[in-house]
Amino acid sequence: MEAVILAWTTAGPQWSGAYVTAQDTVRKTGIARQNWLVTSDLPLSVGMDVWLLVVDGGAAMRGVVGHGTLARIAPVPREDGMQLLDVDFDLLLQHGDQVPFTLIEQRLPGLLTGETTAVTVDGSVAAELRRMWTEAVVPNQGWVEPPPGALPSRLTRRISADRVKRDPDFRRTALAHRGSACHACGLDMEQTYGEKGRDLVQVHHLTPLAHRGAECDIDPLIDLVPLCPTCHVVAHSRWPDSYSVEEIRAMLRKGGFMRGTIMTKEQLEAESAAARILRG
Repeated sequence: MEAVILAWTTAGPQWSGAYVTAQDTVRKTGIARQNWLVTSDLPLSVGMDVWLLVVDGGAAMRGVVGHGTLARIAPVPREDGMQLLDVDFDLLLQHGDQVPFTLIEQRLPGLLTGETTAVTVDGSVAAELRRMWTEAVVPNQGWVEPPPGALPSRLTRRISADRVKRDPDFRRTALAHRGSACHACGLDMEQTYGEKGRDLVQVHHLTPLAHRGAECDIDPLIDLVPLCPTCHVVAHSRWPDSYSVEEIRAMLRKGGFMRGTIMTKEQLEAESAAARILRG
């Protein structure tokens, strides 16, 4: 089976802690782990997709609100026949932004019946559920990767990522303060690519994370600077001390040609003009 759907009665005890707290954890760390009980007769496997389906609360809340992966299955069922699961949720939507239950009933009638608490799906059913999720989820500004759940878990790999750079509020604050042009090469992606490029500029830590304490607070007005994707890759091509903005500017002043080639007069003049611009 490709995925399991967990039916969540929000008024019940299934969810540990506050849902908004778990949302904040996902936003900061990438995942929020939850324990879940299901019947032990389900064909489950570690790594399969998990969909969180709210089944109470009226039309404004009912529907698929979260995605995750099955991280662990308890080796032995409990005495009451239930199986304990560990689920790593990587995206939890606001109530109201979910895939509506009415839409699920239209496209996948009979998916959940009666008192069903969980069901596994595969093939066309799993594909249709993923399609509805992808239609409902709006990626954060500046994200170029598909949002969690848009691809089957077997086709993806979870990697460690700096969630601060992906925090939409931090990013918005940094760009409002410093502007949207790359601080290394000067590229303004909206001016160059039009509206489609407006949200693709990235933000970079001025102080490398390796030099920060685990509890260090981030001030987006001071700590984050806009870089285009190319300059951002160059910055992180050195570890643990990434290249500074000034160092990247120096590379640009010295670059502009390929080793072994003879630069034309026009290229030399263009390089000289670019150097004057970079020096300000």
